[in-house]
Amino acid sequence: MLKAGALYFSIIVAFIIAVICASLIMLASHYRGSYLKEVRMARLSRNMDSGIAYVLAESENREQNSLALDLFGDQTDSVLIEQKHWGIFNLATVKSFVLSDTLKQVFLMGQETTSDAVAMYLSDEDRPLSVSGDTRITGNVEVPKAGMRKSYVDSRPYSGDQLVYGKISDSKRTLGGLESKWIKEIESELDFDPVRLFTLNGGDEQVSFFDAAKKFNVSGLSQLTAQLSGQVILYSDTTVKVSAMAKLDNTIIYAQSIVVADGFKGNCQLFARDSITVGNGVTLSYPSVLGLVSKEKMVDQAKVTLGKNNRFEGIIFSYEPRRSALQTLVSLGEQTTVQGEVYATGLLKLDKKVKVAGKVSCNRFIMQTPATLYENFLIDVVLNRKARNRMYLSSAIFTGVSENKKILRWEN
Repeated sequence: MLKAGALYFSIIVAFIIAVICASLIMLASHYRGSYLKEVRMARLSRNMDSGIAYVLAESENREQNSLALDLFGDQTDSVLIEQKHWGIFNLATVKSFVLSDTLKQVFLMGQETTSDAVAMYLSDEDRPLSVSGDTRITGNVEVPKAGMRKSYVDSRPYSGDQLVYGKISDSKRTLGGLESKWIKEIESELDFDPVRLFTLNGGDEQVSFFDAAKKFNVSGLSQLTAQLSGQVILYSDTTVKVSAMAKLDNTIIYAQSIVVADGFKGNCQLFARDSITVGNGVTLSYPSVLGLVSKEKMVDQAKVTLGKNNRFEGIIFSYEPRRSALQTLVSLGEQTTVQGEVYATGLLKLDKKVKVAGKVSCNRFIMQTPATLYENFLIDVVLNRKARNRMYLSSAIFTGVSENKKILRWEN
């Protein structure tokens, strides 16, 4: 007969074995769950990449809306794509999901510009373009048939070895133009009556791009001092004054006129009917936008004015529906640097020591000195297409822009 101690010992051993077996089963189940989760996440990630590639390959002419895709037709790999305009750029949200597991990304898109080597486009008004002083133009140019010439200004000749460090070709009577659907959308926003919106009472706002955009009326604010980030849109039927204390990141403002204080630093898209005035020492980082969309038969000249010692990265443009006697004016102050594009449906005023790393387009250049107003003169300015960052992306608002889209900026 077995002793009672042996039975007791057998029970303990059996219990230990049962615990070890149960632990192994739980561990195997845990690792299996982790493995399956990793497989699902890898699958979601691949589907996400497929959705992003689909968005980038789509035609720009497609309507902005939601689209659900079953990638392989087996009802297990679904992608939801939502697109809309954010200012003058395309904004896309891509969601990849399998049952309750979801991955999502949101990003701004821009148009590739590597094939555009033009540094300057000047409409043909039967006037030559004169260059003087330390002006340097690097890149291809399109100028009137009257051509280019060296000139003396303030007893100073042109100091360069050649007129253009690139190819010279003839321009047309008009600029390339802006896409009407984008202009109509901006005009609709500028004509929007903000009285129905909540007033921004000075509080800070951070709105994720995965959520709905927040819109505020700022018509009654003496100046804007808030910290705003993400999907925030401000409207005003009067003038918006942006203080140097304000912090704007991706914010859009639509107003009759906009004034940016000296020393302001931020990233924003500003659109106005009458004027946009930027002070001195202002830094607007990429991809900022200054857009002036004027109306017909305006009493005063619509204009975008940048002061001295500014750094701007992005797109500056002006637009008028029909050419008027007082054409729109874009003015860049002394020692201002632009990394991107300047497009003026009218006049472009470049003060001395202005540098544009990118492209400028206009109907006519003007230059003001204490004694004289010069037309189609460039004096001590630098236009360098090759100096623009190779990663720079433009907007589909420009006609003839490349159809190739790339991701401009990831959003949160």
